[in-house]
Amino acid sequence: MVRLVALYKSLSDDEFHRLRNGIMKSPGVVTLNSDDETYLLSLACEEMLENLDQAAAIVSRLGKKCIDVELNRFDIAYHNMKQGIIDARTLDFNTENVVKTIDQMEKYAYSTSVLYASLVGVDEMEISKRKKWRRNSGSKFDYFNEEISSRRKQVLHFRKISLWNQTFDKIVTLMAQVVAVIFVRICTVFEPFVSSLPCITTKNRNFNRLHYNSNPKSPKGVTFRLSSITKIDKFITKIRYMDVNTEKNQMLVQSAPENTVGAAGLALRYANVIIMAEAYFYSSKMITNDAREYMFEMLPMNLKQMLRGKLKSHWHKDAEAREGQQGVAEGWKAALEEIFEWLAPVAHDTLQWQQERNLEQRNLDAKPTVLLLQTLHFSDLERTETAIVEILVGLSCIYRYENRGKRGGIC
Repeated sequence: MVRLVALYKSLSDDEFHRLRNGIMKSPGVVTLNSDDETYLLSLACEEMLENLDQAAAIVSRLGKKCIDVELNRFDIAYHNMKQGIIDARTLDFNTENVVKTIDQMEKYAYSTSVLYASLVGVDEMEISKRKKWRRNSGSKFDYFNEEISSRRKQVLHFRKISLWNQTFDKIVTLMAQVVAVIFVRICTVFEPFVSSLPCITTKNRNFNRLHYNSNPKSPKGVTFRLSSITKIDKFITKIRYMDVNTEKNQMLVQSAPENTVGAAGLALRYANVIIMAEAYFYSSKMITNDAREYMFEMLPMNLKQMLRGKLKSHWHKDAEAREGQQGVAEGWKAALEEIFEWLAPVAHDTLQWQQERNLEQRNLDAKPTVLLLQTLHFSDLERTETAIVEILVGLSCIYRYENRGKRGGIC
């Protein structure tokens, strides 16, 4: 649910404007990745489709547990949507009904997270109570009993209003509707730039409009009918629309060209080096020997050799001209500050992209996530390594020239 809500929010008019006029035109993306708008938009589109595919796969799995036969066949419905077999007349983005659905999903996600936090809290209180009992701390029992009783009431409350108490049919219906809305939205906003997307039409005589289900046996509220927007009785393969290849979308991370940081498998390592260098650059503390060695060992062999060569050249010049060292340090400071302004954001986005996809660190904050095009994954390897060597050489020179006795270089 959170993944779908985040994806929905990332496709708003404001977010799409920010993508085209902010993210894609940021100095780091333009310098290291590309200034080709069509190429960058195709990367964004592929990643969003991949994220939608992953969410749809989960909805399909949950759909098999539903009573509604249509929801049992969500996998067929989604396949046919991606073939272009979809009536988009009632799937407009940001309509009142869709906004209510999104709000409802956010509330379910939040209340479910609070429920599980409350369950953990009750367990911890029970453990503390048993420990106190072993220590004969009888005076504490009343406090623990009252606290445990209060938390159990909280658990009961959140069970009623969270996903715990909802049927598969009701929840899968909400998610299936949002999947369809998101797919139509992706096709609508990216179609001018991505030729492989199916042509979504708003007029289709083969389907009826979405309707309210008046069946009293159905879950309360609006019931979304898949049969009203796409075919669910069989897979449609022979049509005039171009298929959006799911397997291709799932290979986005592996699709980085050979000359990129991602293809070399160095994106996360280089991001850490850049962020560490940035921290030392803006810190008044000196780099310890251990920290300097750790940073140097993070570099691959070719970068170590390049860095040593650059530093030897600078130390040779330093031996020839011993005056004006403070001015040299100030010059390096200005140069590095300019580099960090465009290089550091890409490094930070690289770490954030990884963290957002780490199950252990994932939270239930349904905000738009970082896209792969914002990271070092698609960055030109040579330009990135040149920039890294430049900041490490500069950092070494600054430390050497400002206070030789107490500070050292990177290597």
